[in-house]
Amino acid sequence: MAEKLLLPLDLTQAEAWNKVIDEAIGMAQRRGAELHVLWVVPALERNLRRLPEDKKPELDAFLKKRFPADLVVKGHVRGSMEAPHRSIRTVAEEIGANLIVMGARNPRLKEHLMGSTASQVTLYAKCSVYVVR
Repeated sequence: MAEKLLLPLDLTQAEAWNKVIDEAIGMAQRRGAELHVLWVVPALERNLRRLPEDKKPELDAFLKKRFPADLVVKGHVRGSMEAPHRSIRTVAEEIGANLIVMGARNPRLKEHLMGSTASQVTLYAKCSVYVVR
C-alpha cells in the first residue's frame, strides 16, 4: 500500500507556504507517496452564498499549477466550524495518512496561550507530523 502524506494549506495565504509545499513535494517524490492537500474553510461564509464545496475548483486549479504532473496529488476541501487542527486530524485519519507535513509560523500571543494549529496537530495526531519552519 502506498504511503499517504497530508499537506494542510490555507489557499488564502498559499504564497507564504512555498517552503512547506516544496518540502512536501520532495518527501512525496522520495517516498513514492500520494500527496493529499487539505484546505480547511469556514463551513459558512459571511455572505452565506458560498459553500465549502464551491472552493474545490479553486483548489484544483492551484494543484494543477503548483504541483508536478507526475506526482499523485488529491485535493480535499473541508468546511468546519471548529478549530482547523481538529479537521486536519480527522482527514488524516479518514485517508489513512502516514505523515502530516505542515508549516508553522512564529507564534502570536494567542498561540502562546492556546497553542498553535501545528502544536495541536502534533500533540494529538495519530500519525507522525513533520513541521516546517
